[in-house]
Amino acid sequence: MKIVLIIIVCIIAAVGALLLWGSRLNAKMNKERKELETKYELSKDKRRLLAYGAILALYRRESTRVLEIKSDREELRQGLESAWGISGRDDAIDILEWLINEGHRTRYNEVYAALKSGDPIVEEELGKSKSCYEEAKQVIKSKLKFTDEDFNAIETIAAWDYDRAINIARWSHALDYITEEEAWEYIEEAAKKASKTFLDWKYYYISFAFGRAIAYEGSIYDTVWEAKRDLFEDPGSVWNEFPFRLSA
Repeated sequence: MKIVLIIIVCIIAAVGALLLWGSRLNAKMNKERKELETKYELSKDKRRLLAYGAILALYRRESTRVLEIKSDREELRQGLESAWGISGRDDAIDILEWLINEGHRTRYNEVYAALKSGDPIVEEELGKSKSCYEEAKQVIKSKLKFTDEDFNAIETIAAWDYDRAINIARWSHALDYITEEEAWEYIEEAAKKASKTFLDWKYYYISFAFGRAIAYEGSIYDTVWEAKRDLFEDPGSVWNEFPFRLSA
């Protein structure tokens, strides 16, 4: 009995230490983010454009309100090269053009439509996409309380492409692959396309989540938690600051 109590006490202590460490880490990151936002403060119009890249920005612990990033440049360079094949200006422009004008939606919108309808014809071709898609729906329902009616309103995974385009524009500029002016041109183009495609931030997030689940075959749990806490519930978030639709 004594051994069991000791184990329980140790577990409680470990959990407490982990929570304390997490709290201090978040406080440090929030401080760094605020300092960056103060130093590189942008106009309201530009902050609004960056809001369309907020999901991945938060996932990488970056600010959603400035173009600059705090990530280690060498780590970022290696990441872009290994994940995207981007090692310079031409690669960056090719990927940005592809994401904005074609992207994964060109191929996976059809897969998404089949999953959404329950079409069994393509089931053997889906790999992990089907299970990741079903998991994504359940996580979103549980954590964000979205409904089947919300899911049925989504007809494309384009948000997955647009959010990534905005962040790759930021990263490419940080590595001097493209100029700041070029980065803003790509960011604005992606934001405008997103604004015309979706009704609000909720639908934009669902589209992103389904895109990540189907095309990337990845878990969306972390992005759901961050979206819930830092985008939907935080009164000061960029998604609560700005309406979704851009002016014509």
